[in-house]
Amino acid sequence: MNVPRALGRIVPHGGHRLSGHVGGHVGGHVGGHVGGHVGGRGARTCAHRSAGLIALTSLLLSGLAPVAGAAPDTGDSGGQTDAPAPVQILDLTTSSGQATEVAQSGLDDVQPSAGPGTGSGPGGGAGSGTSTPSAESVSSSGDAASVLPATVLSATGSVPAVARTTGAAGAPIPSILPAATDPQADAALLTDPLEVDRFFVAGFTWTGGTDLPEGVRIYLRVRENRTWSPWYLNEAADAGRDDRATPGTGEFVTGGADAIQASVVGGSLPAGLRLALVPSRPQGEETLEADDLKTTEAAPTPVIEEAALQSQGAQPDPAATALSTSPALVSRPVAAPAAAPVVAPAATTANGLPVPVTTRAEWGANASYMSWDPEYASAGHVVVHHTAGTNSYSSGQSASIVRGIYYYHAVTLDWGDIGYNFLVDKFGTVFEGRSGSVAAPAGKMSVGAHARGVNTGTMGISMMGDYSAVSPSDAQLSSVGKMAGWFLKRAGISDVAGWAGLHVWTTERYQAGSTISMPRILGHRDVGYTTCPGNVGYSRLGAIRTIAQSQSSASQGGGGGAPSTVAQNHPGAAALRGALPANGWIGAATTGVYASSKGGVFQRFERGVGYWSPATGAQFVGEPVLSAWGTYGYQTGSMGYPRSGGVAGVGGSRHQIFEGGIAYWRPGGRVSFIRGSILTAWAASGWESSWMGLPTSNEIASSKGGVFQRFERGVGYWSPATGAQFVGEPVLSAWGAYGYQTGSMGYPRSGGVAGVGGSRHQIFEGGIAYWRPGGRVSFIRGSILTAWAASGWERSKVGLPAGPEVHQADGTTTQPFERGMISVAPNGKVTIR
Repeated sequence: MNVPRALGRIVPHGGHRLSGHVGGHVGGHVGGHVGGHVGGRGARTCAHRSAGLIALTSLLLSGLAPVAGAAPDTGDSGGQTDAPAPVQILDLTTSSGQATEVAQSGLDDVQPSAGPGTGSGPGGGAGSGTSTPSAESVSSSGDAASVLPATVLSATGSVPAVARTTGAAGAPIPSILPAATDPQADAALLTDPLEVDRFFVAGFTWTGGTDLPEGVRIYLRVRENRTWSPWYLNEAADAGRDDRATPGTGEFVTGGADAIQASVVGGSLPAGLRLALVPSRPQGEETLEADDLKTTEAAPTPVIEEAALQSQGAQPDPAATALSTSPALVSRPVAAPAAAPVVAPAATTANGLPVPVTTRAEWGANASYMSWDPEYASAGHVVVHHTAGTNSYSSGQSASIVRGIYYYHAVTLDWGDIGYNFLVDKFGTVFEGRSGSVAAPAGKMSVGAHARGVNTGTMGISMMGDYSAVSPSDAQLSSVGKMAGWFLKRAGISDVAGWAGLHVWTTERYQAGSTISMPRILGHRDVGYTTCPGNVGYSRLGAIRTIAQSQSSASQGGGGGAPSTVAQNHPGAAALRGALPANGWIGAATTGVYASSKGGVFQRFERGVGYWSPATGAQFVGEPVLSAWGTYGYQTGSMGYPRSGGVAGVGGSRHQIFEGGIAYWRPGGRVSFIRGSILTAWAASGWESSWMGLPTSNEIASSKGGVFQRFERGVGYWSPATGAQFVGEPVLSAWGAYGYQTGSMGYPRSGGVAGVGGSRHQIFEGGIAYWRPGGRVSFIRGSILTAWAASGWERSKVGLPAGPEVHQADGTTTQPFERGMISVAPNGKVTIR
């Protein structure tokens, strides 16, 4: 299943109750917010789409010595201690298709859209005629940048208003994606940002047909760990049981969200539209009325929509199809190693399973929700999915997500059970889905509800997370490939990377009763109108097939490449044992000591993982750092091995040092890694005591081979031509009117500099920003800058620039100054008066 993503602009709110609320205030959420809105120039037209792929040289932190530290946060318990809680239901339309009070609560706060445009940069916000920054992808940790409301960026670059793609059998299929959409300004239905009880899975249902009304699109965004996700476009589920039709979207997974905002765009609202929010241990349902809901503030976030790839047979490299979002500053995160550290429950290896599988009993399937007994059928294909939603969950939250999907499929969508046969989290842990999947006889599989029309004859396996613009981890790909190879080998299929006929029972894509030629391992989009398993996830099917073929060639039930253990007298094993007394928070060991890269080792414990290498010694990593570090590839990725444990820092912050950078976080907040030139410049400005504060995002790729990274009170930029510089308010918002780093002013070439008479300025590639403390920022450039510099710079008779340049109808360009004006005629004549 899939929920593609899109770009939008959000208005912040106060904490008012919805009851009696018709309007609401529209605030410019600038103060203290790095991506504050830029007023004035209708600057939607100023910014540019940019999705360049870059690679930076890793920082060598040879001078950072390992430091023994306190235990890091241990993260989520996986719902083991969560009390049962009701599924929260928000009614958004009536049975006749009229919007409810809750569904209209955000409409009065919407500013009129200024029309299509493009955005670039790290900031952005709400307000009339605002400029918003670049659309960059969101990393697995959920980074979000503001972008232009009417701008839509695909995972393959610009998306035409109507795209067409080609499926496995060569049949043209229309893209599900519309032209550029602003989920706020274009909304026919828009809730306020609403606080809710914590939930792990969300989904929309409606009455009537399984398809949404023509032209209707449903969007959702959520708040996790005090950070809002991007807007996500929720597809009508091209899944479900073959014997019934259930109207609803695919599941939307979260890392434990506590606020939502929903939008519906289109002229005809679906009747009986509801939003279900499923907690870790669902028990009963509770419909939330307007009086029960409280609004909250919502920072600007992007929306990214993707179109399906052109050909299912070829497997393009993700670098050619994905936006750069990863901390490694390439189009996809460096994938986690096959032996990715996981803190997982005990699991079965029955029936020759190649990897341990967490059974339904172990993840806590509530038998009362199941109304669909296992039905076995011969099967010879594997359909790969992704769940979609956010990628910010921790290893301890995976079981809660699986329980949420189970309830949403079995009860909310009335399928009677979970639709997938197996699910694999980003740490490589495999969960049994559909009842009877582990116990299936060789050559057969319990019929699921994962791909309408081809549920019979296939095994459905879903990668937990959204892989539209980032890659599944190596651990995830390894587990998916091994499970596929195991299943196909048991079916007597030797060429698991080959093609074979697949019978179609009922589908909108192919004629019912036909047999189509399909790869043994295929993507959901190959048999349905969906972008699942995401552009980058789809492009990794080749890697999955390779792993599956290797697994199929291995001895039945073998490990297929499982990590090898080392002897107890190995220096790494001895060092980890010796370090345990000072790190009692990590708990007891749950595995042996495994060999890893660079001559190192790792060992899993109850609440984290221990690592040792000759260069770094023995260190321990727990949540929330473990999950965030995993997006870089753990010890085999660009961040390398840990050089310290968790260390208390300035102002309640914490950090942990790695070979390639440093992880920073505040208790309860997200983890951000900082490295390279931006780290060097930030350290020179005072580390945590810098005026910039702590990093709040990972590096994000931008134009001209550059990057940027958000901080609590500004944004750091680096490009090969300008080096690392920082920009804060009031310059950041004013610069945004020119399109940030991708606009006409380009990257910053300096920080803020004190000038004559108490003035300040900051130099950019395309001009200079001037301001007086407490005053407005004005940019000066080109011929006017040249003339003003010749007249004495700040000591000029006209003083500092006092406003932006203005282009007159006769072609003259003028700019006001404190004590006069400079104009440049079309013939180049300059006048200072």
